[in-house]
Amino acid sequence: MKLRIIRMDLPLKHVAIVMNSTISVVRTLVVELEQDGLRGYGEVYEDKRFGITVEKMAQDLEGMREALASYALADPIAFARMISEKLEGKTEAQSALEMAACDLWGKMLNQPLWRLWDMVPSNAPLSSYTLTLDSVFRILEKFEEYPDWPIYRFKLGSSSDMDILREVRKKTKAIFRVDMDGTWTVEQTLKNLDELQDLGVELIEQPIHYEDWDGMARIHKASKIPIYADESCRSQEDIEKCAACFDGINLKPSKFGGLFPTLMALGQTKYLGLKAMIGNTVESSVAASAVSQFAPALDCIYIDGPLLIDRKVGYGVQLDHGKVIYSKENGTGICFHNERRRAD
Repeated sequence: MKLRIIRMDLPLKHVAIVMNSTISVVRTLVVELEQDGLRGYGEVYEDKRFGITVEKMAQDLEGMREALASYALADPIAFARMISEKLEGKTEAQSALEMAACDLWGKMLNQPLWRLWDMVPSNAPLSSYTLTLDSVFRILEKFEEYPDWPIYRFKLGSSSDMDILREVRKKTKAIFRVDMDGTWTVEQTLKNLDELQDLGVELIEQPIHYEDWDGMARIHKASKIPIYADESCRSQEDIEKCAACFDGINLKPSKFGGLFPTLMALGQTKYLGLKAMIGNTVESSVAASAVSQFAPALDCIYIDGPLLIDRKVGYGVQLDHGKVIYSKENGTGICFHNERRRAD
């Protein structure tokens, strides 16, 4: 297989506030694998909170180039095992590579992944639309761009959080979901639980710091709203631990090393009686299309990343007021623009 590494800068439609800093561009890394004239694509985003940069992931993948050059893809599970051994502990780089292999595998078999996995597209839940953290005024402006979406996901983490929810609630009867990214305190969360329920919040994602397990146990016991783990679940080993103080888990492929490992994590999550959510954060249609293949087996999903960026990098899954519209392409459903800008 031939490997290409493509570094992408994705300009946001709106400047976002993340961890007390503003960002206007999200950096992701796209992997292309080519075999027998077919190309598969995978994508992973940069997360500097955990020391994950595009440069480091590209460096890790460069070390795979020689092994891939003599490898012929036939079994994606065997491929996942192979790269897991060679990229041990580097799950983000592994995820982009394995995702590309899954896309390529589906194209080799002339089938979309959802069909190979015996999924039923009509079972896919509606995707939420994300309102990224900003001032109340700016949030209301963002809301007016998609004023009739059935589910809104709020990225919170400011002193205006409750005001944001109150003001948007005046505009819509839609379902609310909130993600604090671990920025709230235990006391703040407990204080606001009743009002969050009154405001129609359906789920709360990662309200407090991901290492505060005692605090999460207190919140879980007190909350009538389901609590989902994100950063508290960084690997498959964390899933069982999360079962004690969460109702669900955000199973991003970058945590587990790709799509087949995520499929295994999904099975474990369901076995433990937890709800499952997967999102593609602010990534392009490459990641969104890959994540959409899981949708029929999920309780919640957000694949609105392509709607939040001001650059089209390919054609894949679409959303119609939250409804998942699958691409006619095989594999993960992505048709990537064949640009080679900033490619290695």
